[in-house]
Amino acid sequence: AWKLRVVFPGGTEAREGDALILKFKRYAHDPLKAMHQDLELPKARMATRMEVTKKKRDKKPLATGEIVTLKGEPTEAGKYEMAIVAGLFTPEVNIRDKVGSRVRIPSTQEEGKIAGPFGKAGKCKVSFENGLTAQVGAKAELLS
Repeated sequence: AWKLRVVFPGGTEAREGDALILKFKRYAHDPLKAMHQDLELPKARMATRMEVTKKKRDKKPLATGEIVTLKGEPTEAGKYEMAIVAGLFTPEVNIRDKVGSRVRIPSTQEEGKIAGPFGKAGKCKVSFENGLTAQVGAKAELLS
């Protein structure tokens, strides 16, 4: 059994995964040793090309954790620029290798980036450029 790509200029009613049998003949005294197909293909017909739309899938987080502390003074708008998040990493993981990874707070849809480790228990500092309105205890997700 072979796998090959076949183009039908006149179209076909076969769908992907259907069994497709193509019969060819090879003549013993043919100097070109070519394969011949002794059947008539249907005439070309007009068709319309349909755009294939890909469904948007929500990216699953690599890990989840929660905000344990908000650092610094809140801005005039009441937002914090730094949060301490626990539960994204185990203590064995070198968080310095993950600096710059994106973190999302699902409740407020705010995104920040890992700024570095905080202590030795797998906690990390996450900076939010646009500020953070979420409260302590809010869930956080590590994105790819």
